[in-house]
Amino acid sequence: MKRSLLLSRSAVTILFLIIELILNGQTVIFYENFSGFTTGTHSSPSTSDVSGVLDLRTQSPGWTGLKIYSAGGEIKIGTSDITGWLETPLIDFSGYEDTLLLKFDISRWPGIPSNVQVSVNGFMLGNSISPSDEFRTFEIPIISGIDSGKIKFESLTKRFFLDNIMVITRNISSIPALKDGPVPVIIFPNPTRDIITFSNLKTYKLLDISDQNGTIRKSIKSEGKDILEVSLVDLQPGVYFVRFFSDNRFIVRRIIRYN
Repeated sequence: MKRSLLLSRSAVTILFLIIELILNGQTVIFYENFSGFTTGTHSSPSTSDVSGVLDLRTQSPGWTGLKIYSAGGEIKIGTSDITGWLETPLIDFSGYEDTLLLKFDISRWPGIPSNVQVSVNGFMLGNSISPSDEFRTFEIPIISGIDSGKIKFESLTKRFFLDNIMVITRNISSIPALKDGPVPVIIFPNPTRDIITFSNLKTYKLLDISDQNGTIRKSIKSEGKDILEVSLVDLQPGVYFVRFFSDNRFIVRRIIRYN
């Protein structure tokens, strides 16, 4: 199944994934599909270490890592000689009554045993993982009682591939009960060439898109809509910031348009 995802990675595929989760009573809290890592392939990853420029390719800023390589819409972590690691931005886990679940796709360098440890704030989640040659999806519950944290994927031996990192709610409500703070927005694909999709918009009334100088380039009413597609073809390639307004507060997310 993973191989077919690699061959047909598109906004439509991601949209169906989000819709399926919603229909199954799950809400996406955090998501990264590494679609910005376009160089290289799974069988021949890029040889350039992009650990220092992860935020130029990811959907949200704040990523850190060691020995990270682009592999055509996924990433390779570590080399044949040096182990590597990847850590997410700070994720807000607070306010959700349902159990939170970490999901991700992982595989090893073909034929070479690997051992991967997953942790949050230094606390190990489950047992260490021994990936197989083919991508497999793993699901691990997030430790309860943690308000926020960074999830770390660390190779204990050799290199491995990673894709589709996701934190979701696991129980019956498709809209989480929040103690405070707005519902996180899902943005895909990001970076994008022309059309970008925003999901989880039910609690937001308005969004605006501004350039790096603070000039508002688009302002769109989103009230009553959960999923919204926006064309960026009239904007120059570059980095933009989206503000999502909900009553008296707002959140800001970064998007990238490329040629």
